[in-house]
Amino acid sequence: MTFHRETARFTLVGISCLALAAAVAGCTGSSDDSDTGGAGGSGGGTGGASSVSSGTGNPSTTTSGTGTPTTTTSGTGNPSTTTTSGTGDPSTSTTSTGDPSTTTASTGAGTPTGACPPSATFCSDFEGAGLPEGATYRPSYQAADALNKMEIDASIFHAGAHSLHVKPGDSGYDWRMLSVPAPGPKFWVRLYVRSSVDIGQAEHNAFFQAMTGNGDPNEGHNVEVAEQFCQVLLNLHDALVLQEGATAMCGSGTKLPANTWHCMEAYFDGTQGDVQVYANGTKIIDKAGWDKLDFKTFSFGYLGFHGPARSMWYDDVAVAPERIGCAP
Repeated sequence: MTFHRETARFTLVGISCLALAAAVAGCTGSSDDSDTGGAGGSGGGTGGASSVSSGTGNPSTTTSGTGTPTTTTSGTGNPSTTTTSGTGDPSTSTTSTGDPSTTTASTGAGTPTGACPPSATFCSDFEGAGLPEGATYRPSYQAADALNKMEIDASIFHAGAHSLHVKPGDSGYDWRMLSVPAPGPKFWVRLYVRSSVDIGQAEHNAFFQAMTGNGDPNEGHNVEVAEQFCQVLLNLHDALVLQEGATAMCGSGTKLPANTWHCMEAYFDGTQGDVQVYANGTKIIDKAGWDKLDFKTFSFGYLGFHGPARSMWYDDVAVAPERIGCAP
């Protein structure tokens, strides 16, 4: 197991608040030729502040909420290609006509090691007795019931002896997430993720997101790393960014197979509107110049709009100003 610096102690706090109403190496593409996909739903309210702790293209697609989205591309010719050099904050330049465009990203210095850097604002391997300190259960109005909705699991883990298990909920709308403060409006995350069903279902659900609010439903703007059209994609208020070279239909992108650990990374630069997503070391999404947002929070877990009900596991989750990388 790669050593991870824990940034938190283990305590248990449950505060009850106002009641209110996921191409890649080793992955296989879907053979499903369905092209249906659902739009996002709305959250169940905001409630009060709370915390639970007991331990540490790139085609872009927009939808109006239902039906088949319309797709626009940033130019003509073949899909864009990407190259990467360095490991710091990406700077991006693109061309949009003629031959395939080329995006060069990650021009900073340093080498990601997979270990938690000293600058990490959150880093947990879930080896404690409960949910990590510094992470807040959302939605806040369900905080008192958090340990019935997610748990520290000693039977399935990426490394060490435990992981975070997000238990199955309803097959429809279901928000079960932990939120942690973002280091600033631009930051990197690294998570090991596992699902009981393929990550890349036909309809819309989400797994982690950069948020301008405090982590609760309907608070601010959320850039989701999500699924729809049988692929991992981005979703911001039902505006979609697909996998590179994919279209808005099943069979064009790739899934992350069920019951397998996947190292996922994402870079969010709210100052430039840039988002990159990597799966098992391969960049699958590279979006430049999207909405400029002042990110305050990072959340991970499960945000179900259309299901199916599933178990999710997370391990070795890290949030930092620089790229962390996957463990060797």
